[in-house]
Amino acid sequence: MSANKMFNFLNNGVACVIGGFILCLSFASDFSYPNINSYLTSYMRSTGYNPTLSYADFIFVSGTKNLLQGASMPFIGSLARRLGTRTSIALGFMIYSLGFGLTYFTVQYWFPLAILSLSCHAIGFSFAYATAIRAAQMWFSQERKGLVGSIVIAGYGFGSMFWVPIQTQFVNPDNIDAEVDPNCTYIGTNDEELCDFYFVDEKILSRIPWMFGLLGVIFLVMGFIAWLLISEPTSQVKEMEMQVTEKNLEPNEDISEDSYDDECSLTPTQVIKTLVFYQIWFGFFSITLTNGLLNNYSKTFGLTFINDDHYYANLAILLNILNGSCRIFWGLVYDRIGYKKCFCVIAVAVTVATSTLPLLPYIGTDTQLVKVCYGLWMAVLYSTFPGVFSLLAGCITDAFGPAHYQANFGLIFSITVAYFAVIVPMTQIEVIYSGLGYIGMFSVGGVFGVVGLVATFFMPSDLRSQRFTRFGVDLK
Repeated sequence: MSANKMFNFLNNGVACVIGGFILCLSFASDFSYPNINSYLTSYMRSTGYNPTLSYADFIFVSGTKNLLQGASMPFIGSLARRLGTRTSIALGFMIYSLGFGLTYFTVQYWFPLAILSLSCHAIGFSFAYATAIRAAQMWFSQERKGLVGSIVIAGYGFGSMFWVPIQTQFVNPDNIDAEVDPNCTYIGTNDEELCDFYFVDEKILSRIPWMFGLLGVIFLVMGFIAWLLISEPTSQVKEMEMQVTEKNLEPNEDISEDSYDDECSLTPTQVIKTLVFYQIWFGFFSITLTNGLLNNYSKTFGLTFINDDHYYANLAILLNILNGSCRIFWGLVYDRIGYKKCFCVIAVAVTVATSTLPLLPYIGTDTQLVKVCYGLWMAVLYSTFPGVFSLLAGCITDAFGPAHYQANFGLIFSITVAYFAVIVPMTQIEVIYSGLGYIGMFSVGGVFGVVGLVATFFMPSDLRSQRFTRFGVDLK
């Protein structure tokens, strides 16, 4: 390959990674769900259509999105492979931005309509997310796939570093406090901190529909920029890359892993017959459940003892710096020590931190100490659990091969069906919800963290070698 062609090859690969990063950055609105929950629920209670709506009901927004995402990804993943990278990316970002734009209208009426419009996120995600990761990884060698995938996925983590402050500054620039629910049975008692707090200021409420319209336009512009940058190498480019690889190898070096990668790939029907699939599935499910609890309830839980909207917006900036940077960190570590060791470290940290969150209100109410402790707990969680998405991006290829990447990626995301089956009874069956409260919900998250840790502990350390052995390929 000439120097000029090599330069163009590297430029295209870097551009694809940057495009994937921008795309994931735009799709990261679900990491601002705690913030959106406080605004959307407060507004929809005031319209006259949903007077009894509560923060607990927001689980239908996140749950429907996750359920639809999990159910659609295996099929849309296969469709995206046939449509091609650029068509899939275009469909993904247009459907996603359209959903947020429509929420300007749906939020003014019945809650189920808002659920439907925001659930467009799931369909757009299914077209774009795994497609962008796979496209970026195709430009680089096997040794860099963990890092490359994690840089793309880091956009998802860094997203709410922008979205939460933008939402808060647009909706509540004066940092007006939320007010206690007047219908709460604990008002006037020593347990008043157990009540939910809602925004009722008219100026705040009037800006909330426009917030969704603004976000829809921003996501559309970012998606178009990403679409311009993302591509995948042609077969001719791949051949030139292999020629360079061969020339740089010593005579006794082995290049058989890369050459066998595609032909040693498992189809989705083969994947679901492997034990490793279910071990990855249970591990990912355990962390996703914790992630879901934090996404939906970390702010509303915090408001019971820290009633300061700008505190959460400022904290969100730090947390999402950690959210994005830790994905790159865990991608680098994955390339060195593999999936099993990385996941076990993450699972221990997430389980301990989630299980002890309910202790924070006992420190005090609106004090500096409790703000520091809450921020510290969130920092531990956002430095660890987002890393599983980087691990997943790498281990899908290592365990099952690259040929059916999007569809196999979608199979793992079927965990959202189980997530929905667990989270809905916890939040919507009154006897269970009132019995659990925030303390019980976070404790349940800790229990599932242990389940995921145990499932992963018994996995093989080298996922690629096990895959090649399955096909009778000896790389030694």
